[in-house]
Amino acid sequence: MIITCMRCGHRAFVFMFESKRICRKCQTWVSKPHRDPKKFTYKDAQRDQHKRRVDRAHGGIGKKSHARPVFRRSHSAMTRGPSDLLFESSNEPTLPPPVDVSLDDSQPFFTPNVMTLQCMVLFIPFDAGNNFYRTNADNGTMSADFIPSRGNMFAPFSQPQSVKPLARLNTKLYPGQKTFEASSTSMEPHDIQASYNRIVMKHIAACTNVREWKEVHASGVIDMHLRLTRLCPEVIFLSEELSDAPFPQELRPCAELTYRRIGSLKEMLPDAHVDPKNEISAYVLVDEKSITHVLYNARVLHRDGCKHGEKWLSIQKIVPEYRVYIEVAGVHLDSGYTSYTSDTKKQSALEEVGQFARDNEVDALLGDLNMDSFELGGGFFPNAFSFKTLEVSGTGSEKKKFVKPVYTLSHSNTNAKNNYMGGLIVNSAQVETEPMNLQGADTLSLSRTLDGDFYSDHPAILANYVKSFY
Repeated sequence: MIITCMRCGHRAFVFMFESKRICRKCQTWVSKPHRDPKKFTYKDAQRDQHKRRVDRAHGGIGKKSHARPVFRRSHSAMTRGPSDLLFESSNEPTLPPPVDVSLDDSQPFFTPNVMTLQCMVLFIPFDAGNNFYRTNADNGTMSADFIPSRGNMFAPFSQPQSVKPLARLNTKLYPGQKTFEASSTSMEPHDIQASYNRIVMKHIAACTNVREWKEVHASGVIDMHLRLTRLCPEVIFLSEELSDAPFPQELRPCAELTYRRIGSLKEMLPDAHVDPKNEISAYVLVDEKSITHVLYNARVLHRDGCKHGEKWLSIQKIVPEYRVYIEVAGVHLDSGYTSYTSDTKKQSALEEVGQFARDNEVDALLGDLNMDSFELGGGFFPNAFSFKTLEVSGTGSEKKKFVKPVYTLSHSNTNAKNNYMGGLIVNSAQVETEPMNLQGADTLSLSRTLDGDFYSDHPAILANYVKSFY
């Protein structure tokens, strides 16, 4: 259909599922963010991870009336909100602009008071460097249970009186650790290439309610894409390409889900050398049978690390009709950061990373940080959360039993003493992570095996972001 753009005044063709108010040329402008002048600091980005979970579970009961609204995935998929209007205007006639109109770029378009853009991101690393995943296969991987307390303090379930800061626990072997993934064989590159879809499907099944999103797909409703993006990973990053197993153009983990590549470092930097171990490809969920009013854009950001240059692949999800967007960057930070063992150096480096992201209007970053970010917003990636009974010696021969919340944690690097796979929310004023379905986890560390065979030296991680607009 032909519309008259209400920004530039030109007549342009748009599809039925696109904005009826502005042309494609203006869509980039209307999604343009405004730089946050506040400096990014490690202290301001710290979060008491367990306290935050408890507060969210309470749903804000007892909070002050001006507290920030709490969103729930199970509610957002069912209730109506401003975003639903996107799927109700496809048949409405385009309103002509006034006869005499002066265009003023400083005047914003209508923006909803409250709107959420949920973006589930699955980051799957491989190992294109030194075949470290073969070392994992020989040794297996371990995990341990920890009891949380205030201030990011955790006690090993096997040593409940030994309470330590979480950062201290992530630089050495876990006390009382047990086998998480048993020692096995490693996959060959040609086997990995043939198994990309199965690897993706394994992780999607591990963190979503498969039955729920399959029922949505079977319903064939017009807003199916919107519903699926609230139930399934919307963006998938593949990193560290194997030389003998190039990343595919499309991922089809199952009949109901298709992910199409919208950018990779090699494609977007044809004249630059991209080391395979630094390659990142990004895929977004698509479905030609449904209508969507969102656009996706990929861009590359260049940053100087401590020793080497970094290339970030950043994905923007844009709703041009409402002039809002969310942006998540897939990263593989400089390997030189693995030597940053002191708190001071690590925190200073993460502040520089966060400031760079903020300067470039990135909302959050996710990937191989080569540093521990468990204490920061968007950086906590446990394997599981549960409740267990703890027995404590009492008077005489009696034993007291207490039910305690427990996090299962595993390391995410080759030597099993650090957590390199992590994330960071930079735009904390608008962005946070939200539980997926009814499972209660907003960030997860998954596995590095398929059918028991190792394909990676790092586990896949998943984060579900939600961005609010006021």
